[in-house]
Amino acid sequence: MKFLLPIILFWISSITCAADLPERIDLDYTLKGLIGQGKAHETLLVQNENGGQHYTINSEISASGFLKLIKRGSILRRSEGTIIPNEGMKPLHFSDQRGEKPARTVEFDWSKEHIIYRRKSREMTENLPKGTLDELSLAYHFMFAPLPKQTLIVYETDYRVLRPIRYAVTHETLDTPIGKLATIVLTKQQEPGDSFRKKIWLATDHHMLPVRIISTEKNGMEVDQLVTKINYKSTQ
Repeated sequence: MKFLLPIILFWISSITCAADLPERIDLDYTLKGLIGQGKAHETLLVQNENGGQHYTINSEISASGFLKLIKRGSILRRSEGTIIPNEGMKPLHFSDQRGEKPARTVEFDWSKEHIIYRRKSREMTENLPKGTLDELSLAYHFMFAPLPKQTLIVYETDYRVLRPIRYAVTHETLDTPIGKLATIVLTKQQEPGDSFRKKIWLATDHHMLPVRIISTEKNGMEVDQLVTKINYKSTQ
């Protein structure tokens, strides 16, 4: 029984955290890279629909200064899906639009176990492994799901490819513009030939929200996204 007690307490804590979650959370970030700066705004909406929970994540990234001359327009990303109790987010749709280019979309057909990519009037279909997340929902998934203690292996997709990625799980106190935050850190473990880095800080006292993300873009540029403001509100 004494071995089950910590597990039970963690489970109760997770349920309480999800129950106390406001319907809308807005986060502001600063972005820093080698060739400029920018800002990002993300909104998480959680709604009760037909006896279940539905989520929507909207993200807008815009450049400033010199970087704005190179990266015209905003990057708009959106993830929609359901929330499965004790399992986390289950995406149904993901889209990524950059500037004036047409949006690239991803559909998750869980009944047929297919993931469908649509871009440039083309459609590609692959098998859909259980537990797959898009790059946006991954950062919010552990608000609703237990996090492994040491290593996480997850299938992750952007608007192009689907791949299994292994993350090391550690703890760190993070200095931010909103104060020092206790965080759990997910660090991507790079395979040979993989130059793309990714590291996600989740704030334990803020519902496991992503408060910092360092990632490598397709062009090889590394971007550091750090929270500057968190706003909780009810949609009622």
